[in-house]
Amino acid sequence: MAGLSPEVDVHHHIVPDSYKQVLSGVDLSAKIKFPSWSPKASLAFVNDHHIDTAILSLSAPGAVIAGSRDDVRALVRKWNDYASELCSAHPNRFGFFAALPGLEDLEGAISEIHYIFRQLKADGVTLSTSYAGQYLLAKEFEPVWAALDEARAVVHVHPNHSFAAAFTTPFLPQPLVDYPHETTWTASDLVLSGQKRQFPNCKVILSHAGGMLPYLADQISVLATTICGGTLDDEDSSRGSEKVMADLKSSYFDLALGGSSTVLDLLINWAPRDHVLYGSDFPFAGGAGEPFEATLASYPTEMCYQANALDLFPRLHLHDQRLEQ
Repeated sequence: MAGLSPEVDVHHHIVPDSYKQVLSGVDLSAKIKFPSWSPKASLAFVNDHHIDTAILSLSAPGAVIAGSRDDVRALVRKWNDYASELCSAHPNRFGFFAALPGLEDLEGAISEIHYIFRQLKADGVTLSTSYAGQYLLAKEFEPVWAALDEARAVVHVHPNHSFAAAFTTPFLPQPLVDYPHETTWTASDLVLSGQKRQFPNCKVILSHAGGMLPYLADQISVLATTICGGTLDDEDSSRGSEKVMADLKSSYFDLALGGSSTVLDLLINWAPRDHVLYGSDFPFAGGAGEPFEATLASYPTEMCYQANALDLFPRLHLHDQRLEQ
């Protein structure tokens, strides 16, 4: 990393054998190749990249593919307990974002929220951009957001397979184009629906530099308060636009696969500097992430490696000596 030290990796995936077993029986249509993974591989990666702590999480599509409600709940609990055990075994190297059942299972999701924060002391949760054909802004999901708000949770929003995609092609897997759009769609909906202000204690991290949000933010903020009407009560549309823009910028943005000069030039001149976080997308990025890492090292993003992450995860005692526990 050319001398830089990314202290906390907020976008670092685990792929337990139990997850791969579930995935093996599902046609994902997204044409994603799930890489091999082990705790040893994650430790090797963080050591090689001078990372103090990796915040572990499951990638899409998550437990909702398991089938029945009871099966999904059981797998979520199994995976959260597993991630917690990894953190206990390597307390200075790992934290974790817990998984939740589909948000349409309100009872299961809220019960798991209580468990992960009260018993497991999770660092936050991962939410998919949509569940059962509904995006995170859905009124039906408000009790889950209320529980997360009460817990003052860090919420890592990860793109999921688009249920709105008109077609799929083997030449265009969903992570290439659909995933950034899913993040943009969800982030915009959370703001324009008013949920971002309704649940202010939730600290939202948007994956992959916010998708297309930095590029489209001006268009979204202006049109939402002019020709589209919006949901804001400001009579002055310019004030409404400013409010929308402020809310769009209030999320955090991880740099997983967002280290190209095109993306960085836009993001670091648009987003607040103290809301930019390092993310590797290990092990999915693989060798594809190295060019991004090399470019990232030449940009003035030092704060994203330590200070910004400490604001979100004050329990982490960052240190210069990276010793395996």
